[in-house]
Amino acid sequence: MQRFIAELSSPINENAFDESWRSDGNANPNYCVAFGFAGRRVSITIESKLAERWGSVSFQRTFSNAIRRVDHLCNVRWI
Repeated sequence: MQRFIAELSSPINENAFDESWRSDGNANPNYCVAFGFAGRRVSITIESKLAERWGSVSFQRTFSNAIRRVDHLCNVRWI
């Protein structure tokens, strides 16, 4: 299991984010990702169907791209 916490510069619409995340061709089907939104803070849990972990740089890039498709001015800070 992997965990990340991101802080967004502004709140985003969770439903719009879910659509953006699902539409991303880079999202890896070998991983089950759960998002917990609390205002501008997002807690992320990744469960892997494989022994390997999702590389943090790759995941963070994929997540940030999904956020920016919803709000191109929103910045992501990793905690």
